[in-house]
Amino acid sequence: MTATLLDRPPADLTSAAPELDWPPANRGGRHRLPAHLPPVDLSELDLVSATPRRAGGSGGRHRAPRPGSGHILAVTTLCLLTLGAVALCAMQLHTVDLAVMNGLGLISVLPVTMFVGVVLLNVGFIGALSLQRRYTWLLGIQLVLFVVLLHGITTVLESQPRFPISWIHAGFVEFIDRTGTTAPGLDARWSWPGFFALAASLVGSGDREALTPILTFTPVVSNLLYLVAFALLLGALKMSWQAKWLAAWLFCVLNWIGQDYFSPQGWTLLLYLLFVGLLVTWFRAPVTPRATTHRRIARAGRIWRRAWGDPTSGEAPPRMARPAERVVLLAVIVGLFAAATVSHQLSPFAMLMSAAGLVLARRCTLTGLPVLLGVILVAWISYLTYPYWSGHLGVIVGSVGDVNGTVSANVVTRTSHSSEEHQLVLYARIATTLLLFAMAAWGLLRRRRRRIEDRVLLVLIVVPVLLVLLQSYGGEIAMRVYLFSLAPACVLAALAFFPHPSARPSMLARAAAAVCTLGLLFSFFLTRYGNEQFEQITDETVATVESIYEQMPAGGHFLFVSGPPTRGDTPFMPLGYRDVEKVSLTNTEAPGDPSDVSGVLARLREQGPGTYLITTKGQEDYLSYGEGFAVDWGPRFRQALSAAPGMRIVLDNPDATVYTLDHGASHEPVPYEPPATGIEVGKTEWTAIGLVFLVLLLGILGVREAMSARLGPAAGRLLRPLTIAAIPLLIGFALVVLERFMSVI
Repeated sequence: MTATLLDRPPADLTSAAPELDWPPANRGGRHRLPAHLPPVDLSELDLVSATPRRAGGSGGRHRAPRPGSGHILAVTTLCLLTLGAVALCAMQLHTVDLAVMNGLGLISVLPVTMFVGVVLLNVGFIGALSLQRRYTWLLGIQLVLFVVLLHGITTVLESQPRFPISWIHAGFVEFIDRTGTTAPGLDARWSWPGFFALAASLVGSGDREALTPILTFTPVVSNLLYLVAFALLLGALKMSWQAKWLAAWLFCVLNWIGQDYFSPQGWTLLLYLLFVGLLVTWFRAPVTPRATTHRRIARAGRIWRRAWGDPTSGEAPPRMARPAERVVLLAVIVGLFAAATVSHQLSPFAMLMSAAGLVLARRCTLTGLPVLLGVILVAWISYLTYPYWSGHLGVIVGSVGDVNGTVSANVVTRTSHSSEEHQLVLYARIATTLLLFAMAAWGLLRRRRRRIEDRVLLVLIVVPVLLVLLQSYGGEIAMRVYLFSLAPACVLAALAFFPHPSARPSMLARAAAAVCTLGLLFSFFLTRYGNEQFEQITDETVATVESIYEQMPAGGHFLFVSGPPTRGDTPFMPLGYRDVEKVSLTNTEAPGDPSDVSGVLARLREQGPGTYLITTKGQEDYLSYGEGFAVDWGPRFRQALSAAPGMRIVLDNPDATVYTLDHGASHEPVPYEPPATGIEVGKTEWTAIGLVFLVLLLGILGVREAMSARLGPAAGRLLRPLTIAAIPLLIGFALVVLERFMSVI
């Protein structure tokens, strides 16, 4: 043959059939496929070139034609548009005055050029998706610029790292660096010290000067790392390259939760994305029809297939790896889970339930992995978080299954107490969340209508919702559910616009994507930075805290005003960035009438000598916008405190004031007592036996999963003895855990 099928026009395909001598004929005159040939997935064929596609979605071995002058002009125009957009965004940022922000947050003070710039950048991104060829370098640059502009704008506008809680986390790192140990009795987070210990070992210093750059740039770096991990999941799915890049863009702009700062949650979200990506890339079970002998189930299956058709899998074939490589990948997966277990309270539960969901959905070959992970998680909670749960067992299990109370604590309470301006921020967040899941549902439906089943994505969206059944998580469980569902939801939302795995999106689909992304861009500045009025940390506030440390080297007990104390609000001040063990913080309910400070004075007297009341502008703004207090509540409250009898001002500047009561020379403050440090597991009669069970159980389950990863489906019968041996150890370990929990009731 002097010409191949790739060189011939489609009309020539029929004349090529005799030359290919296909299909072979038998004696009966019928054509049958040879039995040794594997089944062919038609979705992996390019019907234009009649050749199998490569994994990236572009077909054939032939080289793509060189772009013409018109194509080069389009790419050049998009590059210039991108540069112009960045220049517009940065043009007037130096004129922003954060002091005049209102309840809408950062969006109320940003210049118009900033919005024009991000709109042009978005147009450039959609334009790059509209090109006939994929320019990875251009899309990658645009996506990185999106992350820097959207998630890094506060690094330009604010002189100090945002989020007061990140300063407290810096204090935990400083404590570990200074003492070499932890203090589980000091704070609940000390029972999960993995993130802080890792940071202390990597930074090598707990000084504020060393940690400040890390606190400042962590949000940008975190979001870039999230996208790298997200690419693992995208690579395991049958999607067009336009849909994959749009999903990455949606992930960037819809990640408004604000958990990407220097925190265990931000760190473990990265671990979660890597964990899920590795599972669905290398350990996804091949899709095979399940035979059933039950009449009703078989009949229901026929009815379902008649209504929807027989679908193909929405996932690409799993990547091939040698047996030894699969064992190494399994060790990495277990290591990621272990790192999350020692770092965060909630993330390992999301990882465990995701693995179990993939196994139940027949999308994971490691059928025993959820049991192994569950044992690791329960062991850590039972033994190494004992100082926390032994004194807070009622708080931990009190809201289990209370969905109504959880929803009320997460949504109703937040929206009912805010000011009118701040309610717009909260409603924008709710609307954005509902829009995302509506687009995801529409994407799932559009794919299913094309007989493509995205079972992995459906599992990864639904499973985090079950976290609501655990507890309210301090009124934040709804945001954490959104966070863990964000990646698969963004994929399905992108598929709502570009559902076909190979065809170039239509002009209408690209126009719809452009309109939707523009709306989400404007909502991002409202949903992400709507709290900036009270979440920013000013130089004056930091100076006040430094003065506190200088004047009170022995530490002290600090009182701050907040909403109802039962909600456990955190102070909007950076107190605790060092010597965290010497700082004790307690909140008391702020009076609705700022002139009535009798309740605050009574609480100060109750706490005794050595107690200080600290109020900051950020805390006062939170009460005005987050709790619906009067706009001038803060100045009036400070004025009333200054005029109160017996009240003395210790430190004062426009952003923060510290007060204390004169108790007289006869009243001495309570001397500082250093907290207990080190590991405390709590001893019961069966604790030692439980440790023996644990070691044996982890060994057997680990060997079992390693064999399963190494041998694949052929390991079925070989795993049975290990499964039988693990059952009595599992029962014994569960009884010991139950005995330990019962010992504190």
